[in-house]
Amino acid sequence: MNEFSEKNFKLTIEYLGTKYSGWQFQPNCSTVQGEIESALKAIFYKSSQNINLIGSGRTDSGVHALGQVANIKIKTNMSALDLKNAINANVNNDIFIRDSVEADLNFNARFSAKKRHYIYKICNIQSPFVNERAWFNKLFANINMDLLDRCSNYILGTNDFTFFSKDNPDIKNKKCEVYLSKWIEIEHGFLYEIQANRFLHHMVRYLVGTMIEVAKENISLDDFNEMLKNNYDKQSIFKAPPYGLYLKEVYYE
Repeated sequence: MNEFSEKNFKLTIEYLGTKYSGWQFQPNCSTVQGEIESALKAIFYKSSQNINLIGSGRTDSGVHALGQVANIKIKTNMSALDLKNAINANVNNDIFIRDSVEADLNFNARFSAKKRHYIYKICNIQSPFVNERAWFNKLFANINMDLLDRCSNYILGTNDFTFFSKDNPDIKNKKCEVYLSKWIEIEHGFLYEIQANRFLHHMVRYLVGTMIEVAKENISLDDFNEMLKNNYDKQSIFKAPPYGLYLKEVYYE
């Protein structure tokens, strides 16, 4: 039998966030982190080890993930594959550990991350298969894609996203560097992709919701540009619902 040693497992996680109060553990609430930590406690119940699952970042209530990343340090003789299978056997079927690898002990899912990639799905036909998985509105069939494209180009580069984030006096730096920002037409709708070094609370939802208002010609392109410069009335910012948002991937060196 292999000897027990401290290992650091890097987990890549998919989940439907519909029934969860976000990623981060909260007492008396169902969260994705809490669900996985409960599974880990069941797996390692014979040891008195501290279970501390570190996520790459928070996702809001109702938000989904295709590639959330987390790490857990624990003393075990289990392989990465064994741990993946054990967790999947102990969590709800709306959470799935897609991959598990043994990482360097210094790896931290949050602080080692270099950039993150989100997508936002919008659907212009109603279907039970997109309920709570995309933002549906029949008016989206007439969206001005040219205006969306022009908005997305304004977002590229480094901007102060104070207007496009939830007020939090504890966060002093509101600047993010955006590497990718584009809209893509897909069957029965379209999606928005954004990749940046960091994201602020509600940032993608505020950007998507406000860009849609520009595309509906309720807000001008010039006004949107002024919002990015924090020179406009913040009350004009619109927030898209959570269920169209997915954390697609987290990138590391």
